[in-house]
Amino acid sequence: MKKTLALLPFAIALLSAPVPAISAPIIHQISQTQAQGLTGNGAHITVWSGAGTNIDFTRTGEIIYRAWLDDPSRLTIDFDGDLQGGRGGGASLIHLRRVTGISFPNLPSTQTTLLTVVTQSNYGRKVYLFNVGYGSGEAQYASVVIAPEGTNLTGNGLQMADSRTANWRDVERGLERSVAQGLIESNSPVIRRTQEFLARVRNGMPVARAVTESNVSMALISRLAEMGYAPSSLTQQPPVP
Repeated sequence: MKKTLALLPFAIALLSAPVPAISAPIIHQISQTQAQGLTGNGAHITVWSGAGTNIDFTRTGEIIYRAWLDDPSRLTIDFDGDLQGGRGGGASLIHLRRVTGISFPNLPSTQTTLLTVVTQSNYGRKVYLFNVGYGSGEAQYASVVIAPEGTNLTGNGLQMADSRTANWRDVERGLERSVAQGLIESNSPVIRRTQEFLARVRNGMPVARAVTESNVSMALISRLAEMGYAPSSLTQQPPVP
């Protein structure tokens, strides 16, 4: 009993001691165009000691075909599958991890390095460039997600102003209603271009890219989707050309 009483103040002190906060790793997002060097100042990522950094292509629908590190002396690189579409359908995730500096003959060590990634999809290859730096202290994030363009699009759907998600069937129905009501002339090139857009989306092309390649405007597709979703009595306003 005396031993129990002697330990009681120690137990109370442990229970009253502040609990250190555990911060969850943050996901850092980079757009496809930025990672390709087409917009902004390019893609910059950091790898911290004791914590790896992932580069995640799963949202783009691409697989990693090849990848190069210009200076491999401070990093290891690994993938979640075989490159060039091998094991499990190919890799879509890159894992970078800091290592103690390794000296390579005739290869100078640098403060940053360039990671080049070539991806493959049904729509061809893309080249991504990442300027990789080395951080100290606590890691600020664990994963870098490559975000497809048009983040307001969900799958093959179109996010509407009132948070509804329209799909290609709504666009198709809106086109049919527009022609039937004489809002679009039956010989208008808008019909052919919209049909090309629909064919691309049905075959899995991202909406933003299908809009560009079909030479239609997002405003037109949005208006047709609204017309296809709304009751037929509310579709008398002509679509945006």
